[in-house]
Amino acid sequence: MLAAAVAVAVRLVTPFAHGWWLVAYLGLVGGVSQLLLGPGLSAIARNANRPAPSRKTSCAQLVSWNAGTVLVAVGVLAGTPAGVLAGSVLLLAALGSFAASLRHTGRLRGWSLGYALLVVFLVSSVFVGAALAGALPGQ
Repeated sequence: MLAAAVAVAVRLVTPFAHGWWLVAYLGLVGGVSQLLLGPGLSAIARNANRPAPSRKTSCAQLVSWNAGTVLVAVGVLAGTPAGVLAGSVLLLAALGSFAASLRHTGRLRGWSLGYALLVVFLVSSVFVGAALAGALPGQ
């Protein structure tokens, strides 16, 4: 969310190509999605009386998600589809890890089902975004 606020300030002072896209992307992917994925998974595990992901797993998920978010943003701003693709791969890896962690919380129902749908939505969003950026192989 802080990165989105900085992008707003920069965009207001010095307009640049893809400025408002960057603000929305950082706010939604770097902020809201991250808050739903990490703390959401911990809350679901706690509610199911299951252990939350280990600190090591959570750290790897956080690093992958943030690195992917940054690479996609830099790739779009620089006009380099390879950067968008690399970031998309990291985002997909993080989502795979979140999905794997969700499996350890038991049956999918209630909040855990909603969480699974969020992961599916985000996976599809990564593919749509990569396609719009012309970053998918064969484009």
